[in-house]
Amino acid sequence: MLRIIVPAALAAALTACLPAPPPPPAPYRAVGTEPFWSLVIDDREIAFIPADGAQVRQPLPRVIHGVAGEIYQTPRIGVNIIHAQCSDGMSDRTYPDKVQVSVDGRQFNGCGGDPIASASLAGSSWRVAAVNGRSTPPAGEYYVRFDADDRIGVKFGCNSAGGRYLQRGATVSVSNLAATRMACAEPAMSFENQGLGILSQPVIADWQGGDRLTLSNPNGRIELRRGY
Repeated sequence: MLRIIVPAALAAALTACLPAPPPPPAPYRAVGTEPFWSLVIDDREIAFIPADGAQVRQPLPRVIHGVAGEIYQTPRIGVNIIHAQCSDGMSDRTYPDKVQVSVDGRQFNGCGGDPIASASLAGSSWRVAAVNGRSTPPAGEYYVRFDADDRIGVKFGCNSAGGRYLQRGATVSVSNLAATRMACAEPAMSFENQGLGILSQPVIADWQGGDRLTLSNPNGRIELRRGY
């Protein structure tokens, strides 16, 4: 019987030349609030993990590729992933997917995928296109400017205002906003009152580097277009 002995150094060199095995697929994770829950989809199962209560686990079914995203259906858990940007409403994190989950007949809504790194607004200038769904006039000065030194300048057709801003992910907080006090005719005055009211509270900036930006919070919504 012929035996071939390969020196250890040569064996190591040959092993290094072999392609590395593919890494296991990364688990897909989703989270939700009110009540808090999390979901993990790996290559074996789907696990629904509530903040309080028993976990529910089901073997991974065959994925269904829907029009908006992936669908998983098991006897106890149904998952509908929609590829549309999502904010969890409790932090400054933004996710690439909206996720709808049903567990034993109960419905849950949340966000999924790896959190998106929000683009910096520093150095960008925007024209105010609408406030609370109402379009601004084509004439007049309606703008929001984010300077590189963390200063912000705004005008909603009437008084100029300036202050400082802090961006943390998709959340933008404006502070020390001071404005001139000139009385103006409508519609500029109402745009100004609504716009400054929105900026008085932290806003969620919905922008991923395109030419449209939306600033929104419970006080309202400011729609912006790049360039001024």
